[in-house]
Amino acid sequence: MLRLDGDLSADDSKIKRKPAWHPLRSGYVRDMPPEAKQIVLIHGNDEFQVEQESRAVLEERCAEAKANGALHTLEGDVDTIDAALELLKEVMTAVQSFNMFSPVNATWIKESTFLTGAVFKSQDVKESVESFQELLTQGLGPEQFLLLSIKGKLAASSRFLKAIKQVADVREFSKSSKPWELEKETLAQVQMGLKSRGISGPARVVEEVAARIGTDSRRCEQELEKLDLSLGDRREITLRDVEDMISAQAESQIFQLADCLASKDLNRCMDLLARLETQGASAIAVIATLHNSIREMAYLRGLLARQAIRLEGQGRFGKLIWVESEAKEDFQRMLGDKSRSPFRLHQLARQSMAFSVSQMDRMVRASSETYAGMFRSRLPQMEQIRILILKVISQCVPLSA
Repeated sequence: MLRLDGDLSADDSKIKRKPAWHPLRSGYVRDMPPEAKQIVLIHGNDEFQVEQESRAVLEERCAEAKANGALHTLEGDVDTIDAALELLKEVMTAVQSFNMFSPVNATWIKESTFLTGAVFKSQDVKESVESFQELLTQGLGPEQFLLLSIKGKLAASSRFLKAIKQVADVREFSKSSKPWELEKETLAQVQMGLKSRGISGPARVVEEVAARIGTDSRRCEQELEKLDLSLGDRREITLRDVEDMISAQAESQIFQLADCLASKDLNRCMDLLARLETQGASAIAVIATLHNSIREMAYLRGLLARQAIRLEGQGRFGKLIWVESEAKEDFQRMLGDKSRSPFRLHQLARQSMAFSVSQMDRMVRASSETYAGMFRSRLPQMEQIRILILKVISQCVPLSA
């Protein structure tokens, strides 16, 4: 990139300079419609929606720059004063330069924290932000485009937000802090997501989808995508579809714990278990779901070993093929009145391949013993589950020197 104005000295920590003049800067840019403005600021406490909207804006406003590598992406998640000052220097340089390979010099400050995080308390950072703000409020020319994604919600009293609103397209994606409003927002998001996929169903079924998914926007998108794939050509959902494909939020986190255990990811296992403990999840429910997942994995691993089933495809498009019909019947008898979606079956079988049959057998015995210990040991129940996780991973992961 080539600079449009003066050089920036390495020791200029305050980043104060007179910005280059452009005919579109100053008064005229304030009268532009939002979609034409060269600065887009996206913020809010719904991080998933902020991320999705940011990527949509990039596709709409600077797809060419993104395609030919002319998009300048800066990581805005800084946690030190020096890093924040360096980032501000870099972005101010970027928005006063032009690109030789693209008609638009596009800059994206991704997941910015220097306006909301602890580093903003620094006087040096505040002064640098003032200089940045002064530059932006004079507007950017047609050869420039700046996308500023904020990690978190800017306060309505923010001086930066008040100033930037004059020249920027500001978009907010925040969830309510009031439970009853949050439920309505979640239901509306589910309804919109189903409609966009051409899926319909009775009101009570749609409400059940929302209740099971919870308030996490990212999970909502993932679960609706999974539901869409499981329906195939069918576009009408039933309560049975929802029960088979979407776990309740707490149960889903326990399934995630089982998946992390299958992936031998100790740190993630401990993080999830701590989260479940903080949320007041029942240790009995956790170990019961964990044991059942391990038992099902072990059963499927045995079927794979004797080629009674086979796996085709990967991820959400993967399939478990029952080679022996008797094996399918036996597996269903083991489940009892429960059911497993085709996606979950494929996932469990695929995960089981990371272990030998004997290892799976030891895991089943260990989880069964932990479950029994819940009712006779004086050790805290969640601690017993932590010991189980350590035991399973230590037995199944080779020790390195």
